Amino acid sequence: MNDDKFFFNFNNQPGLELKKNEKDININPKVSIVTSYYNSKKFMWQTINCVLNQTFPFWEWIVVDDGSTNKEDIDFLEEIKKIDDRIIVLRKDNEGLAKGRDYAIKYSSTSYILPLDADDLIEPTFIETLYWALETNPNASWAFTNSLGFGKYVYFADEVFDSDIMKTRNQITATALIKKEKILELNGYSVAKRYVNEDWHLWLRMLSKGYFPVQLNYYGFWYRRRENSLLSEVNDEKKEDNKLRLRDIKNEADKIKKRVVSVIYINETNQDINKEELEYNTFDYSGLKFKNKKEAVLYIIPEIGFNRKLQKEIKKKYKKNDIYIVSIENSEKSQYANRQNFERYATIYNLTTFLKRKNFKAFIEYIIDTREVKNIYISSQCKEKEIITKNLKEFEFFNYSNSSFLYYFNIIKYKVSKFIVIRAIKKIFRILLKNERMKY
Repeated sequence: MNDDKFFFNFNNQPGLELKKNEKDININPKVSIVTSYYNSKKFMWQTINCVLNQTFPFWEWIVVDDGSTNKEDIDFLEEIKKIDDRIIVLRKDNEGLAKGRDYAIKYSSTSYILPLDADDLIEPTFIETLYWALETNPNASWAFTNSLGFGKYVYFADEVFDSDIMKTRNQITATALIKKEKILELNGYSVAKRYVNEDWHLWLRMLSKGYFPVQLNYYGFWYRRRENSLLSEVNDEKKEDNKLRLRDIKNEADKIKKRVVSVIYINETNQDINKEELEYNTFDYSGLKFKNKKEAVLYIIPEIGFNRKLQKEIKKKYKKNDIYIVSIENSEKSQYANRQNFERYATIYNLTTFLKRKNFKAFIEYIIDTREVKNIYISSQCKEKEIITKNLKEFEFFNYSNSSFLYYFNIIKYKVSKFIVIRAIKKIFRILLKNERMKY
């Protein structure tokens, strides 16, 4: 929402440190991450940390060396193989990003494909939320989150998905969770004649078949914008080539004859509550065996916000416990008001951003079972507390209040700080300009 800019800290990038190490875990993967790698060592350490830090460990990562030429970059791949048994490194001649992805997909063993470039970042809950978004929307073909641009350009990308807009402008990045059967049916990424827009090309081909996505309403993907990135080169330096690429895109867009209606959790959160559905919906998570190293603690609250008392309590516990916070109510306020501060000590799931309300109780039961949660604390302010607590043997209620004063105080503080900075810059510019004029 519009208030996100007042609270979101772009310095809190995922993957700056390795928080999980499941090297010896024995798992049956559910998701195949695919990366086409070409002399890409520079930023990949952070991407590796992002993958290893995932809350959902049931993945395999297929990295395809697409004919790298730099020895240092090639040697780096040898080190990657030693990091985790779930990482598979393959090699092929250089043919471009699209064919590199298709090569990885060919050797994947799961039903879900997650393209991830070697320098981009994903939030810790990225794979888990996308997985359950697709599992609970079985007719959808792919799922994606809102995204952020960082690096050369900084921006929020949270526009509501619209199949008509997609005909002329790509709204989403390549990093989404996609059903492999749909990719194979459409003959993969390399059908696109020119490699730069291979992801947009795929989305258009899927839309022309009537296939629809699920849009999750949180910033799960960080897109690194570099000086020499492919899209930067095309947009800034190769305008003529870009015209040809857009011509190919238009050919695919013209094949979309009907508007495609998608599942968008920006809108889904306002559903009426059906008590029976909340009570009896279940998840199939048989076979998902998590390796829990610490005793788990679960907090269920209405919404993420300013509650200093809870934040201090979690800070005290997190070294000895794995802390999980589940928020279950929609709010007009920004979910990022204090979310990043909580994320320093806990794993956050805002259920309204990736599930229908009928699946809330099932997801909470899934967290309790798979993480072997022993201590459960439920806010007495939760509207659905009676349904949530049904069949729970042990739990405690606690008071949770979200300070509106702190919310709006922080917005004002942000605006004032930006205003002062802008004024200062303008003043410095005027002084410099005045000094330059005095020289003549």
